[in-house]
Amino acid sequence: MGRRIELKTMKTTDKKHIIAFVLIVAILLVFFFYVFKTLTGKEGDFLQFFLINLLPCVLIASGDFFIVNAIYKYLKIRNIYFHITLDLLISSLFSVVVIILGNMIIKGLPDFDSNPQIIKSSIFIILWNSIVVLLIEIFFYNQRQISSENKIAVMEKERIQYQYETLKAQVNPHFLFNSLNILSSLAYEDAEKTNLFAKKMSGVYRYLLLTNEHPIVTLKEELAFLDSYIYLEKIRFENNLLIEIRKNTELNRKVIPVSLQLLVENAVKHNIATSGQKLMVHIEISAEGIIVSNLLQLRKTADRGGVGLTNLQNQYALYNKTIDIIKTETEFIVKMPFLD
Repeated sequence: MGRRIELKTMKTTDKKHIIAFVLIVAILLVFFFYVFKTLTGKEGDFLQFFLINLLPCVLIASGDFFIVNAIYKYLKIRNIYFHITLDLLISSLFSVVVIILGNMIIKGLPDFDSNPQIIKSSIFIILWNSIVVLLIEIFFYNQRQISSENKIAVMEKERIQYQYETLKAQVNPHFLFNSLNILSSLAYEDAEKTNLFAKKMSGVYRYLLLTNEHPIVTLKEELAFLDSYIYLEKIRFENNLLIEIRKNTELNRKVIPVSLQLLVENAVKHNIATSGQKLMVHIEISAEGIIVSNLLQLRKTADRGGVGLTNLQNQYALYNKTIDIIKTETEFIVKMPFLD
């Protein structure tokens, strides 16, 4: 389906280029008719002149296009000045040959001495042809720029995606280490809780594996994953970590996978969560988006790099969305939009 849409778009673009190309040729033909008429003082029927010369001029301009394209494709000349000079030289010779052949077909072998009008016409055709060639060069230059920008955009998208995948992968070693320690402790205390902990832990890693192939997920899927993650963190921090979730919207809205988990992890990683300073994290989900907030009680040894939030912002930027980060003296707030 995507391939069909791409081909359809390419065909539509090609049609637009062809129409624009013919219109430019026609406009230049009109312009040069009046210039030729003014400089030579020769009268003539404009409509007849236009209809007679339109097809040959379109053929010459098409030949110019193929000449320029062939030089770009096969010669690969790096010096732009030499490249344009060669384009103009070859295309001008081509246009003069077309004009002479056209006159031979219509009037027979031309006599340049008795009919100097052919020379004057050739000079104007060369001037007209030079403008056409320069316009074609501008077209090719624009196409190269667009292609270059698209390649850069794809590379940037891949780079951001790689950074995000790397960030998600970081959940594995740290989280696994802490979870296995807790699991080993629970095994001696409560068999039922150990079993539930293992299932939640399995659910977390299953989600991380599945989302490698899904750039966006539903809010329902993300909240189910977050529930497993919060359960494991509450076993670790006990009553020192309090997380409140309020849902006031449909759960089929779209978000970046692991985004809510990263915001909760960010709050846990950077703030103190002890019996003396309980850490409260609020998650407000409404039709406008998601707000994750927590009181600031920063750890002295916490990493201030903010790599997780930066990568998350870059991910949302790929969808032309922004994440608002508000930091006051007492509170840290992140406002995250939906992707639909």
